[in-house]
Amino acid sequence: MKGKHSCELLDEDRFAAPDDFLEEQGYEYHDMSREYKKAAHNACANQPCSNRCCEENPCSNGATCTELCHHAKQKFNCTCPHGFFGKFCEKRILSCKQLQLQAEKPKRSTVDTLYDPASKSFYETFCDFTSENGFVWTLLESFSVANNNHFKAQPFYKDYPVNQNSFKWNKFRLSLRIMNSTLSHSSHFRATCNFNTDGLVKTDYLRGKTTELNILLLNSRQCETLEYINIRGHEAYNVSVWMVQEKSVHIHTDSHNGGSYCQFKSALNGSKGGGGEDNFGLYVTINRKHRCSSEDSSTTQWWFGEQ
Repeated sequence: MKGKHSCELLDEDRFAAPDDFLEEQGYEYHDMSREYKKAAHNACANQPCSNRCCEENPCSNGATCTELCHHAKQKFNCTCPHGFFGKFCEKRILSCKQLQLQAEKPKRSTVDTLYDPASKSFYETFCDFTSENGFVWTLLESFSVANNNHFKAQPFYKDYPVNQNSFKWNKFRLSLRIMNSTLSHSSHFRATCNFNTDGLVKTDYLRGKTTELNILLLNSRQCETLEYINIRGHEAYNVSVWMVQEKSVHIHTDSHNGGSYCQFKSALNGSKGGGGEDNFGLYVTINRKHRCSSEDSSTTQWWFGEQ
């Protein structure tokens, strides 16, 4: 009614959550005033304080509540389990980028738990926050040469999830639905070798823009422009490369036959003939001088990255 006012006690104040407090006509904000007095000498100095804020556990999704008494405006803290964030751990982590943004300190690259809203379930993948400045990379697939038979006939446009809930570097792939969801907010893709043991090494490495090539839809043999490619030390920037992905053929480059069709020709030097040297997948014709196929334990990774 006109001339009447109501008072609402908020969970946060303008110091604890400044981004949530925006000036709005008709409302006034007032801080609560609290006085503190020095305790008597006979007080129990070692007894922990108790504000009883965790008594009914305000934290969600199995989070741990800890009472805080050192500051009057911070009464409790929720320690979130994997896959959740927020003051009450009420929000689910949907991407590696979101995981980086909500972290209070620089995030370490590691296997993380993310949430797929379509299936209402969690899955695991490796989130790389540090190998390339300005990028967050989400691992789509990783497999060893020893496990090549499980992957060589599986193009990315087929749904072929492997170990989404028990991550393994030598045998892993996300579902097509999750890869498409990751692609929707990604600007780049890349392929790496032995990332699990060597980190990012740009000998035997490629990177391209998702706007120029959708690796989840490629169904042909054709020249595609990549930002960068390195095969056995032969490198080039912004050149067309022979990219292959077909029914029952995993995505890969062919550094032997590709030189006959596309701009990237330098890797012909030292390449394997026959069916053509397979790099970053398929591995029917193997060159042991390529880091991804140097040994049976060597691994290949494909990623989506966002800036």
